[in-house]
Amino acid sequence: MKNNLDYFKKFVPKNDNENHSNFIVWSYTRVSSKEQFEKNGSVERQKEANREFAEMNNYIIAEEFGGTYESAKSDWSRKEFTRLIERVTKARKRPWAILVFKMSRFSRSGGNAIGLVNQLVEELGVHLIEVCSGLSTTAERGKAAIYDSLFQAYRENLERIEIIVPAMQSFLRKGYFMGKSPIGYDHYGPKVRNEKFLSLKQKIVVNKDGELLRDAWKWKASGKYSDAQILAKLAARGLKMSPQKLSATWRIPFYAGIIINRLIDEPAKGNWEPIVSIEDFVKVQNILESGSLPGNHAGYTHNKDVEPRPLTRLLKCEKCKRYMVGYRNTKKDLHYYRCLHCKGVSLNAMTTKKAQRKGANELFIDFLNRYRLPDDLEPLVKWQLTQIFDHYNNGQSKQDIALKSQLEGLEKKRKQLQIRHGLGEIDKETYELTLGHIAEQVQNITKEMNILTPKISNLDKLISESLEKLQNLSIQWASHDLEQKRWMHKTLFPDGIYYDAEKHIYLTKQENEFLHLTHCIAKDYTENKNRKQDENLPISGWVVPTGLPLFLLLFIFFY
Repeated sequence: MKNNLDYFKKFVPKNDNENHSNFIVWSYTRVSSKEQFEKNGSVERQKEANREFAEMNNYIIAEEFGGTYESAKSDWSRKEFTRLIERVTKARKRPWAILVFKMSRFSRSGGNAIGLVNQLVEELGVHLIEVCSGLSTTAERGKAAIYDSLFQAYRENLERIEIIVPAMQSFLRKGYFMGKSPIGYDHYGPKVRNEKFLSLKQKIVVNKDGELLRDAWKWKASGKYSDAQILAKLAARGLKMSPQKLSATWRIPFYAGIIINRLIDEPAKGNWEPIVSIEDFVKVQNILESGSLPGNHAGYTHNKDVEPRPLTRLLKCEKCKRYMVGYRNTKKDLHYYRCLHCKGVSLNAMTTKKAQRKGANELFIDFLNRYRLPDDLEPLVKWQLTQIFDHYNNGQSKQDIALKSQLEGLEKKRKQLQIRHGLGEIDKETYELTLGHIAEQVQNITKEMNILTPKISNLDKLISESLEKLQNLSIQWASHDLEQKRWMHKTLFPDGIYYDAEKHIYLTKQENEFLHLTHCIAKDYTENKNRKQDENLPISGWVVPTGLPLFLLLFIFFY
């Protein structure tokens, strides 16, 4: 009977744990951060350990996955991990096992990881082996130990988050930045890659590219330049950017000194110098949102605009304050402007023979003629503009003298400091600290001097030419091409003009400062007809931008 039972041993299924030499396995390695990947060589050590383990157990590593840095916060956000699982799932010939140096390298997602491992083992027949401990899913005890390791990795990750995340949130709220600073800034700190930017404390400073971008933000906020024009101006000054890069730049609050991060639920003020004011940043956002055509977020001029409708993106509805839309009636071959939100607010682009009212374009010419000065007032306005310029220029000259005096004093201090250092009266650290402080003061004074009004030798000619152009605004506008007309619109009426459909007139909420100033002067002279030319009008009675000298108003208008 015994002999008969021995015969049936060949039908008993073999245990997977027996005779598993020369099994095909795959290897997976990973570290969490780029810094770990580049500096501590952990990935290479994991690879070597997996290869040694395979050699000792007569396994053959057919493929290796990972070998890079990927956060284990989410399994499926890891490209190499996803590639591994997809290959295992779709492979005709699957590996016997996957080698992982430590279970925390495979996953930290807890229950999700356990479910995934269970699927690999039970459904696909692919085991998981932890190289550092020798644990594997080939036995139930080993499988339980693997599951426990995965859950322990999840628990460790959770505890780490509870400690690290609040610290990171506090770091951000104090004004420090996490990540790489955008173009235009040099980022100093303890964890930077470039050694020349190593510093115990984070410091973010504007570099040469940043100074050029500072101008770019001003150009964009003015509304006078498209991205294409700004890119050309930057390239001429030595900074080359792609259109996509510049378009993305306009949407980065970092440049306004603002921190936006998912870890904190509200914006925070950064510790670095902004290159654009919050006011100008908002202006640019408004230009991007409403100053460009749909889909044209970069602010480029599209060919959809046609010559018969030059007031597109200038004309607004007085009722709803939204832009009116230009369109062409193909049957009548006529162009119109219409408000999409207010019923009955529309008008012809051009005056037709049958029209009872003037078209939008002719109405705009009449609107421009309102700024024309009466011939008898032109000499008086010119004289008064000269007085205003002298008023501002004299005040600025006094400031200029005071600032030059301060510069001379700082230069004397700098020379004295160098002499004392050369004589050994002060140590190197004190010398460098004091020299840096003096240099900072010199830089601030120089910036202030650059803001002051430069003297204009041909002021009389400049004012005369400016007034001549003012007297011919409508003629200039009518003779310009579409692009030049748009430029005039942005210069003269930065907020657009509003159409009152009931009265069939144009209104404006904001006009160019030079237009406003000349209009105020003419109005005062008209209301005070007995005033003589040598009597100054009260400057305080006009709405003149604070600190903005007359020559700048002229520059804005006729640049």
